[in-house]
Amino acid sequence: MKTFHRLSLNVCFFSLLFLSCQQPVSAQLPTADLRQIRPFAAPAGKTVELSIIGSNLDDASELRFSHPGITAKPVMLPADDIYPEPRIQGSRFEVSVANDVPPGIYEVRAVSYFGLSTARPFVVAPANSREVAETGSHESRETAQAVEVNSTVTGSVPSRGIDWYRFTAKGGQRVLVELFAERVDSRLDGQVVVYDSEGREVTRNRDWYGRDPFLELQPEQDQEYFLAVSDILYRGGSEHFYRLSISDRPHIDFVFPPAGEPGSRNVYTVYGRNLPGGSLGNAVSVNGQKLESIEVEIQLPEVATPPAGYQPWKPRQGILNGHEFQLENSNSISVGFATAPVVLESAEKKIQNVSVPVEIAGQFNEPNEEDVYQFQATKGKTYFLEVIADRMKSKVDPYIEVYQITKSTEGTVSRKKVAENDDLASFFSTDNKDAINFDTVDASASFTADADGQYEVVVLNQFGGGSPAHIYRLAIREPTPDFQLLASTERTLPTNRTGFAVTPLLRRGANWGVRIVAPRQDGFTGDITVTAEGLPPGVTATPLVLSGKTDRGLLVLSAAPDAKRWAGEIKIVGTALINNKQEVREAKFASLIWGHVFSDAIRVRSRLTTRIPLAVNEDEEAPVIITPKEDKVWNVELNQKLEIPIQLAGKGTRKGNLTIEPSELFGLLRRPPTVNIAEKDSEGTLVIEFKPNGNFKIEPGQYQFALMGVGVTQYQHNVPATEAAAAEVKRIEALIKTFKSDLETTKTKAEKLKATLEQVKQNADQLKQAQAEYDTALKANRSAEDRLKRAETALTQATNKANSTAKKAAAADNKFAAWSKLITVNVTQPAKK
Repeated sequence: MKTFHRLSLNVCFFSLLFLSCQQPVSAQLPTADLRQIRPFAAPAGKTVELSIIGSNLDDASELRFSHPGITAKPVMLPADDIYPEPRIQGSRFEVSVANDVPPGIYEVRAVSYFGLSTARPFVVAPANSREVAETGSHESRETAQAVEVNSTVTGSVPSRGIDWYRFTAKGGQRVLVELFAERVDSRLDGQVVVYDSEGREVTRNRDWYGRDPFLELQPEQDQEYFLAVSDILYRGGSEHFYRLSISDRPHIDFVFPPAGEPGSRNVYTVYGRNLPGGSLGNAVSVNGQKLESIEVEIQLPEVATPPAGYQPWKPRQGILNGHEFQLENSNSISVGFATAPVVLESAEKKIQNVSVPVEIAGQFNEPNEEDVYQFQATKGKTYFLEVIADRMKSKVDPYIEVYQITKSTEGTVSRKKVAENDDLASFFSTDNKDAINFDTVDASASFTADADGQYEVVVLNQFGGGSPAHIYRLAIREPTPDFQLLASTERTLPTNRTGFAVTPLLRRGANWGVRIVAPRQDGFTGDITVTAEGLPPGVTATPLVLSGKTDRGLLVLSAAPDAKRWAGEIKIVGTALINNKQEVREAKFASLIWGHVFSDAIRVRSRLTTRIPLAVNEDEEAPVIITPKEDKVWNVELNQKLEIPIQLAGKGTRKGNLTIEPSELFGLLRRPPTVNIAEKDSEGTLVIEFKPNGNFKIEPGQYQFALMGVGVTQYQHNVPATEAAAAEVKRIEALIKTFKSDLETTKTKAEKLKATLEQVKQNADQLKQAQAEYDTALKANRSAEDRLKRAETALTQATNKANSTAKKAAAADNKFAAWSKLITVNVTQPAKK
């Protein structure tokens, strides 16, 4: 469409500097955190030895992958005369990838005393992939490591360092350089700079796919290139790892239109590089590089669902309904599901007329472009307009305006703004007590037409950029109710603005709150009932009902006092009645990638995981159990106070006050009411005033929330490990006692045989036999000495381990968070006077 320049809109970019750190000691009760796996990739059909690195991975015994064709068994230490049974080494595993595992990114979790760990990506490369490990010193151009085109290098950037590589591209060859770092959970915020053989800079890139660089080289003649890989701030270390792909394989940049109706079979244009059968006929360029194109038929499934596999993107991007598509061995790209018939934008028209309902496939072909559409609306009808761009990973920050167009009897045309929107509503709490990003910069607006007539929609990109790849979807429709479902857990934030990933771990008798976020579409206000499926014996969850406008809440998982050890995956589903039909949506699980302070900083990452983890620890009990004194549905009138008497139970040793507040009470923005229950007390009363104000957007209706208590307890870390280590010391001490006795016996025997040698040295036959017996006894004596020495070394190691585990298990102050089960409150209108 035509380009307009709007001077009234200014885009400001803020750069936030934030500090990242490891999980603080004694900040919460421990859960398993897998921070790194080495190596993090293997070709199909291969077996590798993999090491795990993290915290609270005590007694790690299993690795579980998200694909059944990837299996692992622990590396075992062999049995010997000191250890009669093979022992699990603890941090190394033999991982086998079956031949039929498709190339892609999967997830792995460790199973340990503290249950399932956080997840980390594991890359499966094609069976014929040329895998190269970085070797030697290559921190300068002169020492650059030589690689070939169609190779993938696995490496890590050193602190304040640069990794250099060199390769030769043939004349006319279209070589693509792509760095995978953010997409495999690396801390690296990478950049790639390319130089020619004379040391001149050819090109550079960063932030093409999220924070990951991607660039193209196409020399006219054979050319040697040098690649410099680094972090943008020159940070580095083992957690700044990457995969560097240098190839001429097919690559898809985008598909247009970007969506189709469910069940449809349509022709789409695929744009990219090195496309099989592709041509340059459409003259489309991105960043000055011409893209090839090819038309293909794509059959979309009948039911719109999010992609099933690994999604490295932000949660709202990963949960967008889409169908994965690829050409031969190209990268995969998602084709969306439209909610209305798809119409292509007419770029040559200044204003494009469309009929509602419609979903427009648009492009900001030029910088600062505004696209304008008009449609007929009917008086009294409500219309919803939704722009999808950020959620499909387009570099577009859409802004939308809706105008009513009227014409006077004199023919004067006037425009009255009836709706506008910048970003969809945020799911971050205003008190900064959550860090997972469920937000998007996409826009949505609605209005009810007060007259029949023409309405105009203006869409622009606030980022200001433009190219054929700056695509968006604009839906104009009457209400099409729907919802999505997201679940998450993160370390509770009593200090605010810190965020750490955590996997749900239920101790006996404990409750665990799983945060639920349910983005509602087109003003849907029906009840959404959220339930958990696949729970182990002894674990239950009261259904959570999100009523009316409520789009977030807490699903509480509860372990019985006799719940047994378990580690596995569960499902969380939401059910709602939409257009007289029961609709079910399965929740996707979101997690933080790395722990951070200043967790509201723009560069903090969160993404979806492929499964929802849960574990039960049967050896530890809840430090406290919080319950209302009465198990009932509570009732309160608007503008009145509700008093909830609370009682505490449990065998934990609390220190100081336990501060209790309502958790996920919808409408309560900040400064929730609290009650402090002293160390020696077990009862208190929480008072909540259900009065609408700027801090509490409360309306009549049903609400569910939990009580969350934050306090300090005396915690002992992994007591069974301490007991086992102490028992091992006693076992080896007893063994040493036996070995010493055996040594004394062999020594005495050898001394006697030595004396016999002196007595028979004149008799050749007797001397020969005595010498043989003495040599055997001497060998047995030396063997006994060696065995005793090894046992003493083992005792030293066992004692050190016992001391270490005992120190770790010593009772120490530990912060904790505990939840009650769900509380239901009916808020009613005040009685008429």
